[in-house]
Amino acid sequence: MIPIQSAGKTPLRILNNCSEKFKCRVFGKLETCNPTGSHKDRESEEIMKYALQENAHGLAIASTGNAAISLAAYSYIYGLKCHVFLPKTIAAERMAQIQSYNPVISISETYDTAIAECEAAAERSGLLNCNPGSRAEKAQGDSSIGVEIAKKRRWSYVVCPTNNGTLLAGVWMGLKRTHVKTRMVASTAKQTKVAEGIAGFHRFERQALDAAIKESNGVIVEVQDDEISDAAQLLASDGLIVEGAAAAAVAALGHLGLSRKSMVCCIITGTGLKFPESVRNLLTRKS
Repeated sequence: MIPIQSAGKTPLRILNNCSEKFKCRVFGKLETCNPTGSHKDRESEEIMKYALQENAHGLAIASTGNAAISLAAYSYIYGLKCHVFLPKTIAAERMAQIQSYNPVISISETYDTAIAECEAAAERSGLLNCNPGSRAEKAQGDSSIGVEIAKKRRWSYVVCPTNNGTLLAGVWMGLKRTHVKTRMVASTAKQTKVAEGIAGFHRFERQALDAAIKESNGVIVEVQDDEISDAAQLLASDGLIVEGAAAAAVAALGHLGLSRKSMVCCIITGTGLKFPESVRNLLTRKS
């Protein structure tokens, strides 16, 4: 079977209300327009190419949501069995999305134990380990974001919601490939109740993340839940309903010392339309 090419080439849009708020030009790279509504589809497509080439009989991933949703969906399309390892704290609406594609689901105590149990199962059963830090294809998939945004503007900053670091490292890889210079910003949330996708700042791609920050003279910013909620409400005023992790990109802007000459690209990683309860909490939360 020939792998489909359905992810990528997402819109890059000026965010007028965000621009007015931060007194500079703010653009959003709308990864919400990918097939399952997040940038993880770019990673899944690259993994699938490799899996089909190697005749893999199954795949395994530990996830807090979007990565499992995406990989399970692509596995369903190609008739491969996906084994998903989830922390017991995963929200019911995220679990329902994952279950839609009929993967094999295992529940672990935490995300860290899910990673360990996933890797042990993959080695034991000969599954393709698709965890961050284990598959170069993931960052390679995200590098296409960097290539796409490099064609449009000269950026002062490119801001990525960051947990493991795969996305930021991948975007920087694509920008370097096109010889574009910018400062990379990792928007993190070690303690959060509204941005499950980046909770904890686990840094499983630590080496690549640290290299990207150093090479780009970038910065790591920690954002708070009130800032994330305010950013989600601001993005809604620009017509974008996003999950908390995606809003974290805009939440980081208040930490950057922007000027009127600044040109910023926020990677809007995931739609909120899959997670209505989480979005309701974001959009009704009071600072």
